[in-house]
Amino acid sequence: MEKILRLSWANIRKHKLETAALVVLVTLCMLLMGSALEGIKGAKSIFPHLMEHTCRYENHIFIPDEYYKEAFADILASDERVSDAAHAEVIYSMSTDYLDDEGKEQALTMCFSTGYSHEILELSEIETTLSDEEIAALEHPIYMPYAARDSMGYKVGDDFDMIFGTRRFSFVIAGFYDAILFDTPGVGLKMIVSDQDYHLLEAIIDKYTVLAYNDGQGKGGDKLLEETLREFDEYSNSNVSDNVMSALYKDLKEGITYDTDVLLKILVGMAVLIIIAVAIMIRFRIAGDIKDQIVNIGVLEAMGYTSKNITLSYVLEYLLITVAGIIIGTAGCFLVSPAFFRTGEIMSGHLSDSRITAKPLIVTAVIIIAFVTVISFLRARAVRKFPPVQAFRKGQGDHRFGREHFPLRKTKSSVHLRLAMKGFVQNFKQNLGLTVCITAASAAIVFCFIIFTFFSGGMSAISKSSGIELSDMKITLINPTDTKWLAEELETLPEVRKATPTSGESIMINMPEKKQVLLPTAFTSFDVTENIFTSEGRYPQHDNEIMLTNMLGKLDGFSTGDSVTLEYNGVKRQYIITGFVTSLTNGGINLYITEDGMKRLIPTYAPDTIELYLKDGVDADEFKYTLTDRYGRSIADAGNAADGEGSYEDRIRAEAEKQIAEIIANQGGNHVEYAIQSGDTVIKGSSSGFIIDSVINLSGVIKTQLAGMAKAISALTTVLMLLSALVVMIILFILMESSIRRQRKEFGVMKSMGYTSRELMLQLAFRIMPAAVISVAVGTAFSVIAVKLFASFIGVIETNMAAVFFMDAVLLLFCFLCAYAGARKIKKISVYELMTE
Repeated sequence: MEKILRLSWANIRKHKLETAALVVLVTLCMLLMGSALEGIKGAKSIFPHLMEHTCRYENHIFIPDEYYKEAFADILASDERVSDAAHAEVIYSMSTDYLDDEGKEQALTMCFSTGYSHEILELSEIETTLSDEEIAALEHPIYMPYAARDSMGYKVGDDFDMIFGTRRFSFVIAGFYDAILFDTPGVGLKMIVSDQDYHLLEAIIDKYTVLAYNDGQGKGGDKLLEETLREFDEYSNSNVSDNVMSALYKDLKEGITYDTDVLLKILVGMAVLIIIAVAIMIRFRIAGDIKDQIVNIGVLEAMGYTSKNITLSYVLEYLLITVAGIIIGTAGCFLVSPAFFRTGEIMSGHLSDSRITAKPLIVTAVIIIAFVTVISFLRARAVRKFPPVQAFRKGQGDHRFGREHFPLRKTKSSVHLRLAMKGFVQNFKQNLGLTVCITAASAAIVFCFIIFTFFSGGMSAISKSSGIELSDMKITLINPTDTKWLAEELETLPEVRKATPTSGESIMINMPEKKQVLLPTAFTSFDVTENIFTSEGRYPQHDNEIMLTNMLGKLDGFSTGDSVTLEYNGVKRQYIITGFVTSLTNGGINLYITEDGMKRLIPTYAPDTIELYLKDGVDADEFKYTLTDRYGRSIADAGNAADGEGSYEDRIRAEAEKQIAEIIANQGGNHVEYAIQSGDTVIKGSSSGFIIDSVINLSGVIKTQLAGMAKAISALTTVLMLLSALVVMIILFILMESSIRRQRKEFGVMKSMGYTSRELMLQLAFRIMPAAVISVAVGTAFSVIAVKLFASFIGVIETNMAAVFFMDAVLLLFCFLCAYAGARKIKKISVYELMTE
């Protein structure tokens, strides 16, 4: 064994540069795969840690206050599948904004609860740096989920300004906690406020009752939820089931670490790409080494070394290189894995109980070692084909005939290009492996480039795949009967470009066949829409036609022309799917249906929302005040009105309007009148001045939901592009080093004939260009196909082919420059030294 080890060590010392390059590749592979597996393990610990330290209950049902009955809690608790249950009160709105660092309003869905409600629903403790005295001194303290700190950059003591209607509510952040619900900016944040602030907000923000229960880690599941909601409907004789929000155990488990798992699995895929490149390089390096040292192999065999000994020396050489890379990569894992743990916490919005353990690192090391051992052993067995006599002939048999594909005598232009093509054909098998490596790397680079340009091109590109209308204002009305006349009247204003009646978000429609709940988007005609694009099929035109999202179509196996059953409040109707829409919003549950189609299922349906489009140059915030002046305040603004302003009568009217706003917002009233006698004066009024329920800047909501994801994807694709480029560079450097060593004498002879080092370097660089051109072309084709497959789930990803071709040209230039730089050792070849040898 000692003599085999000496042979291996001698070969390592002889090829220091190639050895170092292979160590770098193995290190990268170990670093990426080991850290990613550690990260995946850490991500899987987030949910158990959350359930143990944060969550009192596994399932939650949000019921609007106007639908809730006290008996619902007893109905739920009486079910034998429910082991424990509780209920608490919260307020929730999608119409809330906050002020960012620059003082600009940004949309953010918010949920508020008191400390009492928080203790009923959750176990998590508050994390704060303030003392009890400092917290008691705060007039308006607020406690926010960890995501506000990690994703939005808030710190304890910072101001948090919430905007609702036209009034601002200012809070001071007193601490953070691990929220189970509304835990990320994308879905919204659940915040804890004082009892006083809560009572102020509940007069203007929709109130919900949360029914929380345990069912043995999701054993009841959808069936328990459906049966319970059916009982609620029967008891209350109202459509409760279509107006609730739910968060079940399985939904929490799948949703918390989904994005993190995808990210880490992409890194594992990158590691697999690198190990494939390592395997191919090992194969061709061993083949080249055998050809280069074939005479020495013959000498060793003549001295008594068996082919088995020589084979094992090659295997041991690459095992030593692999072990060195694994050791360095493992050390790197201890630095990188905590960063992945932290990334998982930030993306999920929850803390984890993650620690670096030996198992993922050992598994990764064993996989890499086994892979390298098998590849090197299978390739090194080729020494058996060369007995001593043939080895002394440099591997030549009794006869050697071959056709010359690129004879120099027929050269009419550049002899360097002809010599490069000659070298390409002579090393065809090696170049075939190079083609595979560069194809995989270029596919990764081009795919990442297309995704990078899409997500870094601003929100306009992403918005096209949102699957919803992104008007300047989305106006929800109190009374649906006001919608059409108000839309027509708004269109007469000089600032308004278009006002389109549509459905709001108060109706949810069931698809019983797939147990799906859908959010309908209804228009009289989809020809009036500006941001809803079909990826397949056409818009619905008749009352029995609908469109679904791409994601829903792929997951449930729908295609155009299929028939589906929709249900609302016990009424079922069949509809034909006419097309699919790209959609990144609402989890892909959007349903696109005509107004007549809605009335076919819900005869009493009337649009209650207006999509308002302003002309270019009109400021949306300023126009909001025009709406207030012309059509009265929204109920949100009325509920926000300040006290103690104006005359006695003005204060009476203001207080009456606040009470009306509360009645309409929380009790569902459509028309309220009042009469108040003060001395001889009777102050009268009604809700006729209230037309608008709320105004939402939906573009801001989309920005809040998708901007963070866009930044993360842009950063990830940049890292993957750089890693792929590094792999290509190392492969080309190894190839150039091997070629120069194997053809050292040939290059020396060519130098003696007058070829300069620069000319020989150009020949070597041009030698790999056919493989590079083929690789980039095939890799680009694969990446475009992969992007289309990826886009079929999330939406249209526009591919700028001009930019892709430019990237291909940059890739080819990069390959050429790497090969040219890797061939610089030709400069060290001396004709004099070769002659003296």
